[in-house]
Amino acid sequence: MKKRKLLIVDDEWLIADSLSSLEEWAERNIEVIGTASDGREALAWLDKTEVDLVITDIRMPDMDGLELLRQLHQRSPKIDVIVISGYEEFAYAKTALSYQAKGYILKPIDADELFAVVDQLAPVSLEPVEEVPKTYHETIVERALSYISANLGRPLSLKDAADQVHLTSHYFGQVFKSVIGDTFVNHLTRMRMERACELLKNTELKQYEVGFQIGYTDPKYFSRVFFQSYGLTPKEYRQQLCSPSYPSEQKKRR
Repeated sequence: MKKRKLLIVDDEWLIADSLSSLEEWAERNIEVIGTASDGREALAWLDKTEVDLVITDIRMPDMDGLELLRQLHQRSPKIDVIVISGYEEFAYAKTALSYQAKGYILKPIDADELFAVVDQLAPVSLEPVEEVPKTYHETIVERALSYISANLGRPLSLKDAADQVHLTSHYFGQVFKSVIGDTFVNHLTRMRMERACELLKNTELKQYEVGFQIGYTDPKYFSRVFFQSYGLTPKEYRQQLCSPSYPSEQKKRR
């Protein structure tokens, strides 16, 4: 799939550098081709290379973001433009939208807000979860599952697993659900409960020891999660395995 090319325009080099170095661009198949310090420099980029997406500040010397947006609207209407600004002024936003800006984001920039706008722009949407070859995502999830399985005995988070496959938590969570068909948390709980059943069946570990083995430090919480999963406490589950008559006896008592 062809990469989309992004140009970042801001006279504050620190902001431009920070935006250009975000890992989420690569995850969305977007290549940052460069940065420009004002509108004229941005237009010079457009004269020499193909650009699909521009993120521009409003207030800049020489040629500001609104003039750049106006010129892009006239000469290159297919380029998607997102405006960033330190000014919450209705007039700015109204002008930007009149030139078909795809978003108006206030500084300091919230990355989640920025990528929420980016993800709405076809074909940048995270529907590459469907477009990117499935084998790539399956490989990522298999690596994550191996890591989870080997570390069930300690606290695990979505970020822990995402770090192992070098993805952001948000993107990894989407990839994981697209492959597994369930959320990371739900699947992690299911893996832990399945391991708990194996331990209850094949070992003489005490209930709290089983919980420790699968990452639960609070025995009561482990028992509650187990009951929510199977309708039995760990103790009842083990008794059921040991006594064929146990289920009917339980029914009578209930």
